[in-house]
Amino acid sequence: MSRVAFFYATFPRPTETFVRRELRALEETGLQPDLYSIWKGAAKWEGKTIFRFSLYRLWSLFFWIPYWAWKKPRVFKDILIALWNRPCPNFQNWNETFLALGFALVEAHRIKEKDYTLFHGVWATMPATAAFALSKLTDVPFSMGAHAYDVFRKGGDWILGLKFESASFIRTSSLSTAQRIKDLGVHEDKVKLIRRGLAYWPNREGFELVNNERLEMLSVGRLVEKKGYLHQLIIASQLNDLGIPFRLRIVGSGPLRKELYMERDRLGLTERVEFLGSLKQKSIRECYITSDVFLFTGVVARNGDRDGIPNVIPEAMSAGCLILSSCFAGASEAFIEDVSGFSLNPFESQEWVHLLSEFWETPKSFEKIRRSAIRYSKDAFNITRTANSISEAVIEGTQR
Repeated sequence: MSRVAFFYATFPRPTETFVRRELRALEETGLQPDLYSIWKGAAKWEGKTIFRFSLYRLWSLFFWIPYWAWKKPRVFKDILIALWNRPCPNFQNWNETFLALGFALVEAHRIKEKDYTLFHGVWATMPATAAFALSKLTDVPFSMGAHAYDVFRKGGDWILGLKFESASFIRTSSLSTAQRIKDLGVHEDKVKLIRRGLAYWPNREGFELVNNERLEMLSVGRLVEKKGYLHQLIIASQLNDLGIPFRLRIVGSGPLRKELYMERDRLGLTERVEFLGSLKQKSIRECYITSDVFLFTGVVARNGDRDGIPNVIPEAMSAGCLILSSCFAGASEAFIEDVSGFSLNPFESQEWVHLLSEFWETPKSFEKIRRSAIRYSKDAFNITRTANSISEAVIEGTQR
């Protein structure tokens, strides 16, 4: 099996559960990549050493910049031209780009000695920039992940085009994002659509309402514009006006927390809508199994950011929740329309309210679609299939 290095911005992150699931499954295929965390992170994960970058080593750039400029002048020229010809989209990306480049310049000599056959940047920003720069300095091929956040935001990444051009392959997880990458000029042979996989399957004992006295609704995600939580509050308000008893639990934290709290209270939903903040995965699983309905009201944010297939939708499907999802971006790719979930426009709240009202009155009539969601999630988001596809892409990528 090829020796491969995976690069992360920070590893492990509590919110990136799918990343850890994939690594566990990859071991079953025989692929055990070395893990590099560029910005902080843990020293070990499940007994495996994580190569954490020490920022104090950036002082050695006084030596490594002239060394690599002399050894690889064309590399310096190409990167500098790419940076010069396009303005940096935002301050965060500026920091990420130069930290990744600094990491690569400082660590390239030591990493080259490990005889890797491929570098893989798990995300299209800092990790992919590091993998790209290391590839140019050491002549080892690299690959990268690219998801909705990476390609739809206004401006995108500073040198995204240069990375796309040089990558052996680009892994993404939704059709909408794959199409966007192709629209940016990447040949379809390079784009690998590999769904994120699930490894935990809850056991829902029955499909009657969890609580006969009210409808239990759930939403999970960061409190940011693209999640469309203001639309959820409008839906909740209209349900409340109809006299339908319900509880809506929202799991997650983020910059819109204060605004959403104020809007909830203004709409008179203090007793109906609960903001639970960030929870550990075990607690989130309990929320799925104790909920009847899962809501996802994602929209396209003003900066162009949007979701591909949010991990929370397949997770809620696997727990037997009734799925009501936004029709925007890639969210509805997670299920079969009207068979294992419903795709709705968040700006047309009456459609959501109508379905929820019907479900409250006749929950038994939705049992078939909920069972279908469980079956579909087990097939479409099989972690073993995901790991095998990644492993095959890595083997192919080392040969490009």
